[in-house]
Amino acid sequence: MIDRSLLVISRVPVSKEVRTDLVPPLTHEEAAEFHASLLYDIVERAANEFHLQPYVYFDPADSRADFERFFRHAGFEYKLKPAIGSKLSTKIANAVENVFSDGVRKVVYLDIDAALVSPQTVKRAYELLSFDDDVVVLAPDQIDQLYLVGLKRPHVEVFDALNAKDQFEVAMKISSPLSAMMFTLDRFHCARDVSSLRKLYNSFVQNGQMIEHAPRTTSFLNGLKERHGSI
Repeated sequence: MIDRSLLVISRVPVSKEVRTDLVPPLTHEEAAEFHASLLYDIVERAANEFHLQPYVYFDPADSRADFERFFRHAGFEYKLKPAIGSKLSTKIANAVENVFSDGVRKVVYLDIDAALVSPQTVKRAYELLSFDDDVVVLAPDQIDQLYLVGLKRPHVEVFDALNAKDQFEVAMKISSPLSAMMFTLDRFHCARDVSSLRKLYNSFVQNGQMIEHAPRTTSFLNGLKERHGSI
């Protein structure tokens, strides 16, 4: 039985298959490279640093070969499965139920854009999930979108909040009636849009720092600096 797992859902990290709200200033190719960097860093960290079982649910459902090529040189174990559903909320809910059916006891869903979340945040989520009672852990980003959901049981109704504008507020309302202990974690600065990407870039690259435990994302941002000077 797997005690702890981390779940991510990802589009194929190739040009025009990932979100384009960073285009411009990025090109479609750069947006795909950024997505690929975040994806690889988060799965590698889950396996090697956090000692979790990573589950990568790929979208579209016929893109397994693309993801197998993407991870072909990975020096860590991971599980690769198709994301099923018409909406992101449905895809995540189905994935969560599937992970629990594998016998996993504690599941944390993490948004790809939150791949740079601190080790302390991940550690705290699993500490809370280690309580004997049923537990739901929620974490919002700076604009109240959910970037982390931790569960001990498949309370998939929580993911209905992903269809709302104020996801965190809706998730709190949905999870309140559950017979579970509910905890919220600190807000995290995700790289969801141009403004947040600039903040990430300026905080690390411009100061000559390396993003802790995120070598591929650091390399990507350094490449932006070499190509464009700024974003």
